[in-house]
Amino acid sequence: MKEQEFFNKFDMHVIQSGRKLRRAGRLSQHSNAWNYSISDSAMYQHQTFPIEEVDCVEILMPRDRLQHIMDYISHCEDTLERSQTDRQLMASYERDRFVRLNNPAVEKAYQKYVMLLEIARK
Repeated sequence: MKEQEFFNKFDMHVIQSGRKLRRAGRLSQHSNAWNYSISDSAMYQHQTFPIEEVDCVEILMPRDRLQHIMDYISHCEDTLERSQTDRQLMASYERDRFVRLNNPAVEKAYQKYVMLLEIARK
């Protein structure tokens, strides 16, 4: 999707701003880049990245469109967390399967366990 199509889809009006944001690499979650009362040396005390100034834009859009974007991002994050959990479960299953294949006694015990679960379920 092209930039202007995205803006149109969410009824966004984007204009260049006279503001600039000072940043250095990735900021700590505890620092506020917009707080101009903190000196650069205090804010970036433990970082060795050069400070860069980036141009900012101002975005005007309806609140419901912003909420829609935030809900979509939240949904994507939830989906990502579920897929990571699924991958972890599959990895655990594969490790267990590997152990059963390489150890006949473990496989026999596993089969008895599965049979007991089936009996308990009925």
